[in-house]
Amino acid sequence: MARPQDPRAKIELLKAAEAVFVEHGLERARVEEITTRAGRSKGSFYLHFSSKEEAFRQIVETLVARLGSFVDEPPPPGPVDLEVLLRRQLERSIETFEFLWMNRGVVGLLMSGGGSAEFGYLIVELEQQYRQMIERWLRWGMAQGIYRNDMDADLISLALAGAYDSLARRVVKETKRPDLRGMLLEMERFVAHAVGTPEYIAQFDSMVNNLERKRNS
Repeated sequence: MARPQDPRAKIELLKAAEAVFVEHGLERARVEEITTRAGRSKGSFYLHFSSKEEAFRQIVETLVARLGSFVDEPPPPGPVDLEVLLRRQLERSIETFEFLWMNRGVVGLLMSGGGSAEFGYLIVELEQQYRQMIERWLRWGMAQGIYRNDMDADLISLALAGAYDSLARRVVKETKRPDLRGMLLEMERFVAHAVGTPEYIAQFDSMVNNLERKRNS
């Protein structure tokens, strides 16, 4: 009779594998070190994974799928309460960057190319998905009359996606948890002033002041 699998083994092996990959990269990581850290045998490892590359793939694909869920929110179908929308966008951005910070080891590894070129396409696809989301929101804001209608939404989305990518790379390199809310609120302010109409910029600043008063009261 086959020996029943320990349901904790795969979780412990993945946790140990993540630590080893972050320290050494995929190419220099050794299965023996993973199993030693997990307190498991090599037989247990190969019961769950065909190779260290397979373990890395599972870690990376789970991470990228979770990140993808953060950038999958479409613009609303029509006019909305802009203050409610701003609060929701800020909360969503903080949630995303909190996830990046909590998983900064693997994220940083992928961003630096220290994992494997085989998996680089996942980050490229995610970056493209994020840029497309920004473009959709820009076009929505232009249709609502809150963003300038003289913009090239495709071009501006490239610039904004690059700015957020740079911020993400900075966050995952931090050794202490940064002030994510303050950073992202400043980014929202930058975007509003860069693409908003004069009327919306004034409204945005008023909304931010209102949100801060409510938060501090």
